[in-house]
Amino acid sequence: MDAHLVRFSKVSKPEIIYATKAPISFQKNIDLERYFKLMVKAFDSALQDIQKRGLLHLNFTGLRNHRISNAFYVLCSPWCVSQTKIIKIKKDKPFEITVDLIEGVINEQERKFLSDDSVKGSKIIEKKIIDAKLNGYRTAEIFGKKAKDAELAFFMTSAPEYVLKELNYVARKYFNFHISDFHSFAISAFSAIREIYSDKENFIFIDTHGELTDLSIIKDNIFAESVSFPVGENFFVRQTSKDLLLSGDESCSLINLHINGKCDSVTSQKVQATMDKSLKIWLEKFHSVLTSLSLNMYVPRTIFIMTDNEFSEFLAKKLKEEKFSQFSMTEESFNVIVLNNKSLCEYCLSDKEIEKEPFAELECVFLNKIFNTK
Repeated sequence: MDAHLVRFSKVSKPEIIYATKAPISFQKNIDLERYFKLMVKAFDSALQDIQKRGLLHLNFTGLRNHRISNAFYVLCSPWCVSQTKIIKIKKDKPFEITVDLIEGVINEQERKFLSDDSVKGSKIIEKKIIDAKLNGYRTAEIFGKKAKDAELAFFMTSAPEYVLKELNYVARKYFNFHISDFHSFAISAFSAIREIYSDKENFIFIDTHGELTDLSIIKDNIFAESVSFPVGENFFVRQTSKDLLLSGDESCSLINLHINGKCDSVTSQKVQATMDKSLKIWLEKFHSVLTSLSLNMYVPRTIFIMTDNEFSEFLAKKLKEEKFSQFSMTEESFNVIVLNNKSLCEYCLSDKEIEKEPFAELECVFLNKIFNTK
C-alpha cells in the first residue's frame, strides 16, 4: 500500500513531494475477508504517516500553506472490475451525435453492467469514452457532428460499495478532502503508457501484485480486455514457505537473496526448485489466458510489465524467454518492455531522497492529465 503527496501542474510534470509505504501483511492461507481488513489496516497506517510526517515535510519544501484538498484513490483487483464495451449506432440517414443520445446509451450500458451478479452491491467509479469512430473514421470530438455510423469504445469500472465506504471512513479520520476520486490502476496504466509510448497501439499490460496477476489487452489503442488470474507474488512466497518450511517473511527474504545471487549454492538450488515449480504454474495460467483470448482477437507481441522489486524483475526476465509462436506464425519471442524507475523517472519529478515507485509514476502521469483537462 503506497501513499503520496503530489503536486500537479498545468505547465510542468507532476511532482511527488512525499512518499510512504505500508505493507499488507502476508497470509499463509488466502481469505478475502481477512485480506480486505489487512488492506484497510495498511491504508490507515499510510494515511497516518502522511498526516504526521508528510505534512511536516511540507514545511521544509516551501509549501507550508498548501492544503491537501483532493484525494485520488487508485484501485487494483480484487477491489474493482473493469470492462470495455463497444457501442455501435447505425441508421439509414445521418443523425446528429448529441449529449442526450450518448448519455442514454451509456446509462443503458451502466445498468446492464451493474445487473451482473458478479458486481452486485457495486458502484461505478469511473466511466470514459476511450475511442470514437464516425463513419469508420477515428475522431477526438464527436458532439455536434453527423454520421450514419457511430462506434464508441466505452470503459467502465465498478467497485464494491463496502470498499468505497470503508476507505472514505478511514480517510476522514485524518483529512477533510473536498474531492475524493476513485480510479482503476488498469485505466491509469493504459492512459499513461499510451501517452509515453505513443507508437505502441497494440500491447499486453501485466501487473503482478499481492495475490493476483492482472493482464490487459490493448488493441488499436483501445482497452479491449482485462483478465485476472489468482497467481501473484504471494503465490511464490507461499510455495517457498511450504516447500522449505519457512515463515512468509523468511521466504520473501530468501527469494530476494536468491534472485540477487546472494545465497550459498545449496540454498540457491532449493529456492530455484520451488521457484521453478511456481513459475511453471504462473506461465501455464498466462498461456491459458492468452490462448482463450486469441480465439476472438489478435494477441499482441509487445508486453509491458511493471517491476518495482526483485521478484517482478525476475518475472520480466522469464517472460523475455517465452516464445510468441503459439499465438502467431513466427518463431519470435515476446517483445518485453519493463516499466521501472529507470524507464519512467523522466516523466515525474521528485526529490532525490524520495524512493519513487513506478506504479506511482504511472498514476501521476495519468492523474496530471486529468488535472490539466479540468
